[in-house]
Amino acid sequence: MGDISTLVIGIIDTLFGFFVVAPCILNAVSLFGVQKQFAKAMVDEGVVKAEDVQRIHPKKQIAGVIVSALVLAVLIYTCAKSAPWGYACGGVATVVGFLKYRNIVQYNSLTVKRFRNTYKEDMDVKKFNKFVETHF
Repeated sequence: MGDISTLVIGIIDTLFGFFVVAPCILNAVSLFGVQKQFAKAMVDEGVVKAEDVQRIHPKKQIAGVIVSALVLAVLIYTCAKSAPWGYACGGVATVVGFLKYRNIVQYNSLTVKRFRNTYKEDMDVKKFNKFVETHF
C-alpha cells in the first residue's frame, strides 16, 4: 500500500505543480512587471484614472503574493512528506510549468484581457478599444 500512496502523491504533486503553482506564481510576478507597466500606459492614454489604478492594483499585488506563497508552501509541504520522489515530481513539474506558461509574464493579448477584467467598470471603453486596435 505504501508504494501506491507514494505514486498517487507524486501524481498529485506533479499536476499541482504544473497546473496550479507555476501559473499562480507567474501571474503574481506579472502583477509587478508587465501588468503594472500596462496600467501605467493606460493611465497615460486616459483609459483609466490613476486613482483607480492606485486603488485596485496594490490589492491585486498583495492577493497575488499571498495566494502564490500559500500554494507554493502547500507544494513544498507535500513534496517534503513524500521525499525524495516528491521533490522530483513537484519540482520538475513546476519548472516545466514555468516554461509552458511563461507567456503570462510577457506583454501580449493576455495582458490586455487581464487588464480588461480588472478595470471593466472604471475604464473608458472607446479609448481602450482604440488602443487595442492600434497596438495589437
